[in-house]
Amino acid sequence: MKSERLGRPYWVLWVAGAVSFLGDGIMFGALPLLAASMSRDPRIVSLSEAVAGLGWLLLGLVSGVLVDRWRRTSTMWIVDAIRAVVAGAFAAAVLLGHESIPLLLITGFLLGMLAPFFDNASSAIIPDLVRPAALERANGYNQAALLLLSNLLGPPFGAVLFVLHKGLPILVDAISFALAAILVFAVRRAAPAREPSPDRHLGRELHAGLSFLWRHKLLRSMCLLLMVSNAVGSGIIAILVLYVLEALHLPEAWFGWLVAIYAVGGIAGAALAPALARRFSTSANLIVSMLVLALSTVVFGLFGTLAAIIPGAILMGFGGTWWNVVSITLRQRIVPAELLGRVTAVYRMVAFCAAPLGAVGAGFLAHRTDLRTPYLVMGVILFLATLAYAPLIRRELRTSP
Repeated sequence: MKSERLGRPYWVLWVAGAVSFLGDGIMFGALPLLAASMSRDPRIVSLSEAVAGLGWLLLGLVSGVLVDRWRRTSTMWIVDAIRAVVAGAFAAAVLLGHESIPLLLITGFLLGMLAPFFDNASSAIIPDLVRPAALERANGYNQAALLLLSNLLGPPFGAVLFVLHKGLPILVDAISFALAAILVFAVRRAAPAREPSPDRHLGRELHAGLSFLWRHKLLRSMCLLLMVSNAVGSGIIAILVLYVLEALHLPEAWFGWLVAIYAVGGIAGAALAPALARRFSTSANLIVSMLVLALSTVVFGLFGTLAAIIPGAILMGFGGTWWNVVSITLRQRIVPAELLGRVTAVYRMVAFCAAPLGAVGAGFLAHRTDLRTPYLVMGVILFLATLAYAPLIRRELRTSP
């Protein structure tokens, strides 16, 4: 009954996203191994993560304006079709034995430049497809698919494919982009065409989204806290493969398994977040979820044993996904539909612009110290940032209508 209320277009787009998430998870499990097979320098390995975040820095704002101009389903299928071509070309190069660090970085950069268009459209389209009362559930299902396929199933499968041939995971990712594009194309008219703005001026349209976010103290505070969180998350991912291989002294396959363990916690967070949102105040949901994420990061820095890391990874996934479901739903309810693409773009761009800095910073800190110190430092930073923003978040939610 509940699934039917979300509607066929939502579920078709959900399946398309799930297919793409699986391909992304396979790549996520394989690309760090590919980078590590060419270099064990943590600065080089972390750079492969950093370039993927440059798309938000360079095109994040522009993508928000264009997503509010274009039909959002059209944006999604066209972007996935282009990503299929880019990933397919890289797969062909690796299958033929022509892989290199520069080629890996170029591919990551190109895919990163396309990501803001798809991510903004896929987030902004949810209120077009489901009723407001169903937003938590719809966002929860999206987060569950992301974690189950991109984090739980994809990375171990990617590691297995990498062992068979280092080009296979990339080929599967290219195929997943192509299938997702076909599925979205089939329901491309499910989302309404955007009403043309009377003032189609890139700068003024962007200013409207930026002004809305800046004047809204709650959204602004959440955005700045997420910026810290994303820097930490990018740093976690950037050196995780080396952390597994050299700090935990585990075989390569454990990189994928550790990501999968993180996803188990994330799926639990996606499943429980709607109930937690109903049971507790929004401010409690936001603050506690971020504190859980911060403290679990500290665990990675303090302890170097699986007995501690496994529950730490589960809590990390739980806290991060809990925050995502609650914060995304809150943003979708606050922002007017005609501004949602632009506000989402500004919100994410500000938040994600710190990701490359976090990745590079973690790499250099690991190079100067060891592979556990960055996790301890990043966890403490996120913990202090959460405590600093908690009073403002509570006050704004208490006084908001």
